[in-house]
Amino acid sequence: MTLTTQATTATATRLDLGGEWELIWAGGPPDAPPAVRGAAVPAEVPGEVHTALLAAGLIPDPDSGWGELAQSWVGHSHWVYRRSVHWQPVPGTRTDLVADGLDTIADVFVNGRLVGAARDQHLAYRWPVDEALRPGDNVVEVRFAPAWEAAREHEHAHGPLPSPYDEPYAHVRKAAANFGWDWGPHFVTAGIWRGIRLESYTGRIEHVRPLVRLDPAHTVAHVTAHVRVDAPAGARVRAELTDPADGTAAAGTGVVTGDEVAITLFVVNPELWWPVGLGGQPRYRLRIELDHGGTTLDTTTVHIGLRSVAVDESPDAAGTRWTLVVNGRPVKVRGYNWIPDDTLAGRATPARVAARIDQAVAGNANLLRVWGGGHFATEEFLDVCDERGVLVWHDFLFACAAYCEDDDVTALVTAEAEQAVARMSAHPSLVLWCGGNETVLGRHHWGWADQLGERGWGAAYYLDVLPRVLARLDPTRPYLPNSPWSGTLDRDPLADTHGPSHLWNPWNAADYAHYRDHDPAFVAEMGWCGPAAWTTLERVLDGETPGPDSPLTRHHLRAIDGLHKLTRGLQPHVPTPAAGPDWHFATQLVQARAVATGVEWLRTRDRCGGVVVWQLNDCWPAISWSAVDHAGIEKPLWHALRRAFAPRLATVQPVRPGPTHDPSGPAGLELALVNDGTSDWQPDVLIRRVGLDGREHARTRLRPVCAPGSVTRTPIDIAAPTDPRNELLVVDVDGTRTGWTYRPDRDLAPLRPSRRVAAGVVDGTLHVTVEAVTLLRDVCVFADRLAEPLGRPPAALVVDDALVTLLPGEQHVFRVTSRDGRPLAPASAAALDDAVLDAAVRSAGELTN
Repeated sequence: MTLTTQATTATATRLDLGGEWELIWAGGPPDAPPAVRGAAVPAEVPGEVHTALLAAGLIPDPDSGWGELAQSWVGHSHWVYRRSVHWQPVPGTRTDLVADGLDTIADVFVNGRLVGAARDQHLAYRWPVDEALRPGDNVVEVRFAPAWEAAREHEHAHGPLPSPYDEPYAHVRKAAANFGWDWGPHFVTAGIWRGIRLESYTGRIEHVRPLVRLDPAHTVAHVTAHVRVDAPAGARVRAELTDPADGTAAAGTGVVTGDEVAITLFVVNPELWWPVGLGGQPRYRLRIELDHGGTTLDTTTVHIGLRSVAVDESPDAAGTRWTLVVNGRPVKVRGYNWIPDDTLAGRATPARVAARIDQAVAGNANLLRVWGGGHFATEEFLDVCDERGVLVWHDFLFACAAYCEDDDVTALVTAEAEQAVARMSAHPSLVLWCGGNETVLGRHHWGWADQLGERGWGAAYYLDVLPRVLARLDPTRPYLPNSPWSGTLDRDPLADTHGPSHLWNPWNAADYAHYRDHDPAFVAEMGWCGPAAWTTLERVLDGETPGPDSPLTRHHLRAIDGLHKLTRGLQPHVPTPAAGPDWHFATQLVQARAVATGVEWLRTRDRCGGVVVWQLNDCWPAISWSAVDHAGIEKPLWHALRRAFAPRLATVQPVRPGPTHDPSGPAGLELALVNDGTSDWQPDVLIRRVGLDGREHARTRLRPVCAPGSVTRTPIDIAAPTDPRNELLVVDVDGTRTGWTYRPDRDLAPLRPSRRVAAGVVDGTLHVTVEAVTLLRDVCVFADRLAEPLGRPPAALVVDDALVTLLPGEQHVFRVTSRDGRPLAPASAAALDDAVLDAAVRSAGELTN
C-alpha cells in the first residue's frame, strides 16, 4: 500500500503511516504453519503479529482451547513489517521517522538503509531519515527479532534475576505480563503496536509539560507551561489558556534560547478539578504556538485541570497515615488495580477501555492503579479518567522481580520515565507515581539474597533514577518508591504501620474473616479469585463444562495452587460443589463476599486512607481476581463492591476485631456508617433480628448522624441471637439492605429455598421478578444466561442489581437492559421458559440444601 504526501509549507506536517502493511514471517521454530511461511499477510498498524494472523484466518483465537500453547511459535519467530510511501521533499525542512511504540526488538530500514533500532517496547523513537528517503516511492521496513530470545541472551550475559515465574521477563524492557502471569496467558507479542509517521518540519514542539501549583487558599493557580522544542534560535512560543467557558484566562510568550521555554500563567479564582463525587471536573484548554519570523511552525493543544495533590503521612498511634489529599481535602480511596485489558493490546480499543473505566465509576470507584507489569497508560485512558474524575495511581514499569542496574538498562529506564512523565503531565487525573510493584517485597520475603549476591536488584531505580526524573520534570505529584512500601527500604513492606500494604494472606492461607485482623494505613492490593461469567468460560472450553474436572478450566486458572485455594475458600462457608453450575456460582459468591467483607471492614477503620482491590479487568477469559471479566460482564463481585464502595456505606461489624472467624462469634455488633460525601448523612435505619423462617424476634430504629468524611459507630442492642443457627440480622438503611449471619451458610438451618419467578418486557427492559416464598439470600440474575434466548450475545445484556436478600413474602424486580441501548422486544420474553430462568436465577440457600 502506498501513501502520498501533500504539498506543505514551513508548518510542521505529520504523515500517518498507520493502516495496512505487509507482514512476512522471516524465520523461527519449525512448527510455524506452511501457510504463514510463504505469505505476505495484510497487517493493520497499530497492531501486533497475533492480531494480523487472526484477521487473516491463519491462527484461531489464542484465548480458546489450547490455542495459547499451540501458538507459542509466534513469539519465537522473526517478523518483517513493510509498506510503501510516496514522499516529496520540502525545501528548508527536515524529516524524521517517528514510532510511538515498537514491540520490542526491532531494526528499522528505509529503502534498505538502517535508520534506527528499538530495544524497548515502552519507548517512542525518532530517527532522521532525509538521507534515506528519495523523491517518489519509498519502502519502510521494520524487522522484529523475538523478545523472548533477547531476554534469554541478556540473562545468560548478566546472570539470572529472581522472579515468581520461570520466564526472563525482567531482562527485557517489555510488558512483564506478556510472559504469563497468575491471571494471564503467555503471549510474547511483536509488532508496530503504537502509531508511526513521517514528520517534516522547520521547527516542532516536542512536548508540553503544564505543571500546576495552587496557593494555600486555592484562590490562585500558577500554571507553568514547560514547552520542549526543536526550533531555530529566536523562535517564539505563545501560550494561551482558555477557561471551561471558552474565555481567555491567561496568555504569555517566551523566546527560544535552548530546547525549552517555560511560561507561567496565573488564574485567579480557578475552577477546581475534583475527584468524582467531590465536585466537578472542569478543564482548561492550553494552546501552544511555535513561531519564527512571522510563520507558525507548529501548534498543539492540551487540556488541563487545576488542582493540588499531596499525601498526608502524618504520625499516628500505629505509625504514620497514608492518605491522598486533593485540593486540601482528604480523599478516601475506593479503587481498583488496572491490568492490560487484553494480552493483545490492539484489541483493547479506546471504546472498550472507556467502557471498563465507566464500569469502575458505575461501581462507585474513584481511583485506578495502573499496575507496573503492563504498559504506560494511553492518552485515551487518561482523557476518560480526566473527564470522569477518576484518580490515577501509575506504577513505573517494574513488577515482582529483581532488575539489572547496568548502564544500558538504566539508560532505557531513564528514557522511559522521561517520556512518560512529560507526556502524562497535563492530566489532572494522574495524582501519584509509584516506582514499581512488589520488588521491595520480593527482596524482603522471596529469598532473593542468595541468587543476587552483591548485584543490584532495582533499588537504584526506585530511590535514585526515578525520583531524579520527577524532580526535573514534574515535582508537583507525590512519588511512592514501591508498592507495598513502609517508608524505608529496611522496614518490612507488609507492615500495616506505614504506607500502602498488600493484603494477600487471607486469599493465600486463611479465611476471608482474617481481613479484620488488619488496621493498615492504606491497602494497595487485596483480592479473591472467582470465575468469569458462565458464558465467557463456555466459549473457550471447547465443549467442556466449566469446573474443576475440566482440563481447560484449569488451563484458564493461573493462580498458584488456584483450585486448592478456591476450594479452601469455600469450605468454611458452603458445601463444596463438585462441578458445573453449582461450583461456578459458589466460587463467584464467595469471591463477592470475601472482598466485600475486607473492603467494608477497611472502610470503617479511621486510619485507613483507602483500599484498591485487585483487580478491575481481565486480559483473557479466566478464573481470576477481576470484578469484570474479559467479555465485559460484571461478576457478582462487581455488584458487591458497588455497595461496599458506596460513598455512603452502612455495614454491620464486630465491636472488636478479635477472632471473628471463630464459631463462637463476635462479642458484639455495631452499625458503622461511612460518609465520604460532602454533607451530613442522617439515614433512617431499621434493624431486625429475624429467624430463617422469616419470623421477627426483635427490631429497633435508629437515626444516627454521620458527618462528612467520618465514620459513625452505633452498638446494636438487639444483636445477641437466641439461636445463632436459625437467626440473622437484617438492616435496611435508606433503601439499601445489609445484615449479618451468626454462622456460615453451611452451619445454618434454613428451610429449603422456594421462590416464584416471572419475566416480562416493559418499555424495552426485561423485568425478572423474584418473589421469596422462603428466605432467599444473595439472589442473582445472570443476564448472560438469558441473552441467547433473547437473541443477543451474552455480553450484550446487563442486570441492574445482584446479591439481594429477600424475606418470605418480599419480591424484587431485576431489570435487564441492552448495553447498547437497543430495547428488547416484548415478545422476546416468551423464550424464557422455566428451565432458562432456573439456570439464570440463583441464591445462596441452594448451595446448602
